[in-house]
Amino acid sequence: MPNLIMHCNYFERGYPVETTFDKAVEHGYDGVEMRGRPRDESMSPDDYLNLVESEKQRTGIEVVLALHGNYMTDDADERQAEVEHWGYVLKRGIDMGVTTYNAMSGGISPGDIGPGEYDKCGSGAATDDHWKWAAEAYQTLGAIAEQGGARLAFETHMGLLTDVAAPTRKLLDMIDSPAVGANIDMGNIVLHPTGEALEEVLDILKGKIYYTHIKNVYIIPGGGWICCHISDGVIDNYKFMEILKDQGYDGPIGLEAPRQGDRNYFAKVDCEYMKSVCAALAWD
Repeated sequence: MPNLIMHCNYFERGYPVETTFDKAVEHGYDGVEMRGRPRDESMSPDDYLNLVESEKQRTGIEVVLALHGNYMTDDADERQAEVEHWGYVLKRGIDMGVTTYNAMSGGISPGDIGPGEYDKCGSGAATDDHWKWAAEAYQTLGAIAEQGGARLAFETHMGLLTDVAAPTRKLLDMIDSPAVGANIDMGNIVLHPTGEALEEVLDILKGKIYYTHIKNVYIIPGGGWICCHISDGVIDNYKFMEILKDQGYDGPIGLEAPRQGDRNYFAKVDCEYMKSVCAALAWD
């Protein structure tokens, strides 16, 4: 069975880092996904990474780190500074034994857009320069990852170049690194006006899927959406796992809870659900 990773958004706001690790262990996860930087200025980036490493060693569970770099600027010095900073975070993660990274290249927006008009930002607003800047940055970061035995996975997220599957594949082909792939987040893709169906997403990115974010949403008739339990909503996560298994997927499965309510309950039942899906698929 793939390793199940609890995203830090289960226990993030109002909880210390130590609680995130403790709850992952308590509820039977194999690891946690942490941000590559602290959410606030309560500690320095180095102190934060030191704490993550200490908790990883204390609990013995896996860690996935997010790389929040922003390379969508025409200032070459700023882009280089971002590459150097996130290259440092990547090397720091490799040193602590992190092998999977949730990758981003920075947001692209032409200005004010209406609710749900995600096709007007991200890849829909990208110029040739945006693609070039992202590819150049991740060719450098990909080389570091490949040397360190790590894999970087671009999250499909509205506002980014990698908002849906087709542009994600385009960027991966431009980078052309065995260490750089995709993190499929269908909970974001289904909200995008040009988002592909589950089967098409998995086909487009087949062979380059290195990580997943599992969540679910209800689409409200007339507009809007509400996050819900991962077994409910418009995404068939059983089918998602079935196709991944058939493709020979060998990465971890990340579970998310970007919804309001009892964090402890969400962490418990989401893990139980995903374990039951894997068991039903005989995914040992």
